Amino acid sequence: MTAPATYPAMLILSLTDPVEGGRQLLTRSPQMSTRWMLLLAAVLVSVVMLYTLPVLTGETELMPSPFAFALTQGVMNVIVIAAITLVGQGFGGKGRFADVLWLVGWLQILTAGLLLVQIVTLLFLPVLNIPVGVASVAATIWILVGYICAVHGFSSRIAVLMGGMMTFVILSFVLSMILLLFGFAPPEVSNV
Repeated sequence: MTAPATYPAMLILSLTDPVEGGRQLLTRSPQMSTRWMLLLAAVLVSVVMLYTLPVLTGETELMPSPFAFALTQGVMNVIVIAAITLVGQGFGGKGRFADVLWLVGWLQILTAGLLLVQIVTLLFLPVLNIPVGVASVAATIWILVGYICAVHGFSSRIAVLMGGMMTFVILSFVLSMILLLFGFAPPEVSNV
């Protein structure tokens, strides 16, 4: 297959065939600074969109500072990128950190687009918000699994999905323990 000529065509290819989309994106091989800027821009756009409705409705008192939220999102993305790289290599994958960074940046751009669709749906067709949200999560997982197959050279999407789920559970547990060691306790739940 020949490489799509434009980045919008690559976005569509990533939605329809994420493995091939990931492979085509990897052939572009931009500089490392471009990869980091893409991830940073995608995280910032997502944070701005997430804060748009609460700011417009005046319901921001329960939300964290947008700067803290953006920093948290950035750190979590770097942790995910490192996990995809290291776990994939542990299972025989050939992906490099820089390539995973590039694909996760693209995934975040696609996710920001899906978030925009969710916001528009919430504003104009609120009855469809839950189905659109579920479809957005499913599309994100579909693309992520395809990108992991592309970057590491894996052929089984099912194995990648199962490995990703197990990694998510283990990583969540480990990060929770680390946060507890540093004194970050979960919020108190009142008796109901």
